[in-house]
Amino acid sequence: MSRREEAKTFNRARICAAAESIIRSEGMDNLTMRRLAVVAGVSLRTPYNLFGSKTDVLIALLDEAVFKFTQLGLAHSDGAAIARMLRALGQIETFFDSDETYYRGIYAAIMTSDHPEVRSTSVDRAIASARALMAEAMSNGELRADTDVQSLGRHLAITLLAVLGMWGSGFFSNRESMAQARRAWLAVLLQQHWRLMPLTNGSLDTRRTSLRKAPMPSSSIPSSHRSNRKLPRRF
Repeated sequence: MSRREEAKTFNRARICAAAESIIRSEGMDNLTMRRLAVVAGVSLRTPYNLFGSKTDVLIALLDEAVFKFTQLGLAHSDGAAIARMLRALGQIETFFDSDETYYRGIYAAIMTSDHPEVRSTSVDRAIASARALMAEAMSNGELRADTDVQSLGRHLAITLLAVLGMWGSGFFSNRESMAQARRAWLAVLLQQHWRLMPLTNGSLDTRRTSLRKAPMPSSSIPSSHRSNRKLPRRF
């Protein structure tokens, strides 16, 4: 690496560190390119040359968070595909809980920015990851062989992003948002696709699930709902 590239890398790191410091100590509203240059100790042109805009700086911070989360997830990457996917929700919850205000601020700022290509990239990345996991799940026999993994993966990813959007806007807490995502995912998987049903002892049953309900015993029907009409007497 040349000295010029080393200087760029060093300054990018300084600017990212300055951005994180400003967000934590002064709030997202005070994060401007001018303020960023002052705190980082660089010229005003440097943040523009290295990043382009405030949103690009936030994207760099989010990418750094994603990298940290990915490294955390690699330590728990064993097991069935669907189990890993559901476990990832708990990992996201734990990760965001470590500094919810900071991560919520970054996510909300990026998702509400005037850079639609950023949102599109985030959506595409999430869909691709979910589809890959669903394809793996089907190949492992976790899903029915006739499952449309492309549609299923897209649905699961969009559901998670929608819930994260509610979290970013402050409508849900981190824990509430992950609980909502988990319920929505399980509803789709259990009703339509999942072949592995959890049993009461914690193991898994590989029999295909059935949504048909057994008829309700007459004794369980409230007396107020039973018909009092007498049947005609047969002769």
